[in-house]
This record gives sequence, structure tokens and C-alpha cells, in this order.
Amino acid sequence: MEQLAEQTTFISPFSYYHHNWELKWKRVPSNKKYDVPYENRNEKEERALEAIATVGVIGGLQLKNLFRIGNDKLKKMCNKHLVERHSLYKDGKEIPIYTVGKYGANKIMPEYEENYWVEMDTVKVLKCISFFQFCYLFDQVDILPAPEPFTAGIRLKDVPFYVYVDRNGMKDLTMFLKWKKNFNERIFIITESLDYVQELNMFMETKPIKLRVVLDEQLKYREFELYHYEADHPKKWVKG
Repeated sequence: MEQLAEQTTFISPFSYYHHNWELKWKRVPSNKKYDVPYENRNEKEERALEAIATVGVIGGLQLKNLFRIGNDKLKKMCNKHLVERHSLYKDGKEIPIYTVGKYGANKIMPEYEENYWVEMDTVKVLKCISFFQFCYLFDQVDILPAPEPFTAGIRLKDVPFYVYVDRNGMKDLTMFLKWKKNFNERIFIITESLDYVQELNMFMETKPIKLRVVLDEQLKYREFELYHYEADHPKKWVKG
């Protein structure tokens, strides 16, 4: 298919298979003492912390750009344990990533578990930072919690959407759609190639799923171009 052939030359910066990844989590001792038991947060910090708590982890540049958190402010947030800094290595190059710290969780995560991030593997982290990259496509977006297997949700013009990020296959999503027969929410799927959504065709043909696909290439160039399913079209997944 012509459209699929066009995508093969692009290698996503968030591809799980095309890069070598190494994840190094910082572990915070459970008995660690802090100088200040509670810190007031400004509006920017509060928005950032709520977003990270909703999704799980965020890239350093994403935290700075999406939430206007400068280097000095970010350093202070780390010192206050509002966020904790960790390292994700891509082909040997470090990418700083951040999770919600103990005091950043106040009023946001009432059942905060210390070191909750160690349960997340590399694929999960890549899904999270891909989701935040998706958020660059909008001037401002409300980030919402979503059930598994979705990474998170967003609200656009008062309409909620579930966001699924594909990094190593869609088996969890296909099982979800198989058994959630009355599922009627709107879905965005983020994936590297249209090749990877072909396994959804059988679902699209048997029930009306409100689903749109955005490719990693659009995330890289910040182009909000979506693909939708047309059963009678030879390509099945078409732009527009």
C-alpha cells in the first residue's frame, strides 16, 4: 500500500524496537526525613503535578515546555521533593524523566505509594512520554485519568477522548475491545506506522468504534493529521 510504504523510512524517536533503551529509577528510602513536611505550590506546579500523577511519568523537556517550568523552578521542585528525577537512556544518551515526589502528592494522590515508579517498565515510560508529546499538538488540553490499557485521556472542547499509545503491540487493546462490547468512548491511537493498526480492522468492521489514529511522525513535526477507517477504501486507513 502506497501510504504504508511512505511511513517505512521514518524511525520514531520513541520507538521501542529501533533504539536501545535503559531505564534507571531513583529509589527513595521509605524512612527518609525531609526538612519541610509540606510545600505550597503555585498554579503551574499544581497543573504539572496533576498531569504527572494522571499519566505516571514525564520527560524533562516536556515538563519545561508544556507547563512552563524553567530550570531553576524545576530544581527547586526536586529539592522540595515535589518531583523526583530519574534517567532514561536512549542509545547511551540520557533523557531526564520525572515522577511525582512525596510532597508533590499532597492532595493529588491520597494513596501515594513511595517509589511507585519502579513498577513501570521501559514500554510504559515510552507510552507516557509519547502521550505528553501528543499534547504538544494542542494549545491547551485537559488531561484526564483513563482505565487500562489507555495511557490517559484528554478533553477537547468539552469532549473526552481516551488515548492509547502503541509501543510493542496492541494485544491489550484488542482484548479490551473484544470484551467491552458496549464501549462507546472516543479513542485516539498513537502508533509508529499504519501497519500496526491493521489488527483493529475486524473490530472496525463489526461495530462503530469512534477511533482516530495519529502517527509518531506527526508528533515529531507537530502536525495534527488523523487517520480514520473506511471499509470500502483499498487502504482502509485514510487521512482526513
